[in-house]
This record gives sequence, C-alpha cells and structure tokens, in this order.
Amino acid sequence: MVWPGSRELRMRVLFLPNTPSNGPSARYRVYQFVPYLAHNNIKAVCHSALTPFIYSKFSPAGGWLHKIIYFTLSALFRILALLRLPFYDVIFIQKLVLPHVYPFPEVLLCKLGKWLGKRVIFDFDDAIYTVSAVRKKTLIERLSYPERVQRIIGLCDDVVVGNEYLAHFARKYHKNVHLIPTSIDMTKYPVPKFNEQKAGPFVIGWIGTPSTLPYLYSIKPALQEIALKHEVVLRIVGGKDYACSGIEVEYLTWSLDNEVEYICSFDIGIMPLTDDPWSRGKCGLKLLQYLAAGVPAVASPVGVNKDIIDDGVNGYWAESTRQWVDKIERIISFPAEHINMTRLARKTVEDEYSLAANLNKLIKVLSG
Repeated sequence: MVWPGSRELRMRVLFLPNTPSNGPSARYRVYQFVPYLAHNNIKAVCHSALTPFIYSKFSPAGGWLHKIIYFTLSALFRILALLRLPFYDVIFIQKLVLPHVYPFPEVLLCKLGKWLGKRVIFDFDDAIYTVSAVRKKTLIERLSYPERVQRIIGLCDDVVVGNEYLAHFARKYHKNVHLIPTSIDMTKYPVPKFNEQKAGPFVIGWIGTPSTLPYLYSIKPALQEIALKHEVVLRIVGGKDYACSGIEVEYLTWSLDNEVEYICSFDIGIMPLTDDPWSRGKCGLKLLQYLAAGVPAVASPVGVNKDIIDDGVNGYWAESTRQWVDKIERIISFPAEHINMTRLARKTVEDEYSLAANLNKLIKVLSG
C-alpha cells in the first residue's frame, strides 16, 4: 500500500542487481523502480555486481579470458555487498552472478542477512535453473551445479518472478512466491501516430542481445520468402552478423538513449522463440516494448507471449513458416486495419505490464 501523504521513511532497501543499468534484466527489474520508490518514502540503493565499464568491456561473449574477468569481478562485487547489509532493512538479490556453479556469494548474503534479522528477497526473470537451447552447451554448463537456484530460493524470505512459468518452478521450493511481470515505463513511449503514406521499405524490427539473436534463425525461411515479394528491411538492434541471404539487414547499436527511438522506427516487431524450458521462462520484454510503442507485433506462442498476445486482437501468434509469412504479409498489405490493434496493444501494456500497474506490487513485497 502506498502512503502518498507520509514523509516518514518507511524502509531502507539494498538492491543487488546482477549488472549495471545497461543490462536489460537489471534495468527493468530493479533500476527503473528506484526513483518511484523514493517518491513513496522508501530509500532504495543499488549495489551492482559490476560497473558499467566492466560490463561493456568484458562481455562473456568475448572469450574465456573475458568470462574469467567478468564472473570473478561479479562475485567479488557481490561479496563486498556484505559490508552494507547492517544498514538496510530489506536485501533484494536480483539473479545469480555465477549462473552455473554453486552460488556462494548469494548463500553468504542470505545467511548473513538472516543472521542480522533482515528480510531477504530473491528475484529472477529467466529460467536460470536450466540453459539456453538455441546454442551449444559450454563445458561449465555441462558441469553446472543443478540445485543452484533451489538453494537460494530456500534461504530467502520471499521470491519474486517475472511470469507464471517461473512461479510454478519457485513454488516447489518456497511458499512466498510473488509474480511481478517485467514492466514498461509508459512515460518513455509516446502515443504513436499512424502514417498511411509511408515511404521507403517496410521495416521488420527486432531488438535484443547477441545471445538471443539465434532465435531469428528459426524464421529465416519466412523472412526470405517475404523479401521476395515485398520491399522490406530487417532492422536488428543490439545484435550483428545475422546470416540471411536475400533480405537487406540493417544493424543498429543499442544504447539506453536510442532504445525507444529505434523501436518506434519499426513497422512491425517480431519475437520468434523456440519451444523449450529456457524460452518458456522468458518474460516477453521485447514484445512488451513493441506493444508499448504501438508497433504491430508477431510472436511465437511460447511462454508468457501467450499471455501477452490475444491472437488477432492486440497482435499475432505465429508458429510455422507459413504462419509467419501470412501474419507479416497481413500487416504489410493492410496497415490501416491494424490501427485499432496497436491501440489495444498499448492498452494491454498500460493495464497489466506497465511500471504504474506493478509498482504497488513491488512495494507490497518489500513491505512484507
């Protein structure tokens, strides 16, 4: 419950995000809420597992040396947070910093936090208890500690997850599981203006990270077929080196400043997924961003995508190559017919997946 008239400090919360704010999961699960918590008399401080420089400089995708530096520093930064615990009422741990081994930094935080009488909350928005199915397993993934997530869940007072699939998993190990969907700050997304006289190629857009780019290969034949019949460009934000002959591909470098602008430049947003445990745990961020921007969206009916999209009402589902071609062509050929769809899409986000809709849920969890 929010007490807007009160000036008294209600609590002190130490957020421990697994990355700085340029990491999408931490940004949408933690950082964007901080100023709004302050407005509700909650002192919230973020102690990231990495600095922005380290996060951008030593991406795990850069090879073994980068991985060693990245994860060693992540663990060290999280352990250093132990020194801050006495000064806060609530400790909010976002994900694990060592995704595949025994989670000793989080175990230390949980045990010391409980010993000091603090409430400890664990948040995750991916199926971090399994591994991605769209790439080959690494050696460390093959040797991973299988009970790593269950171990932390059992040590916390409360668990927060991003969708019902993750909640089902967490409820096996804890009774206090709260579902707070990934939330969009709608103040950053202008009300879209429909332009019936669009010039130039039709922009099929995708936003993500290099690790999620392989999902695009599942619809490669559909994109190639569409390019044979229509003037289109595939605009990729946050990824590169997508091999897809027969279609023009444009790569844009993601930044926090240009994220919304790039999404608003799409004529259609796509979110293909494979149907596997890792993909079912995803929380639909890019799909929600498309809907918030008023961009017609086509997505695989996997996991939370099935909850977000009402097929044919606020967006489209597509499974087979034929369905991907048909749904995308429908938007290309009849853009005016999708004006109401985009309005309903934006309303879906406002009502269920916006920061405004979910702020009180977070405050309630923090309050205990």
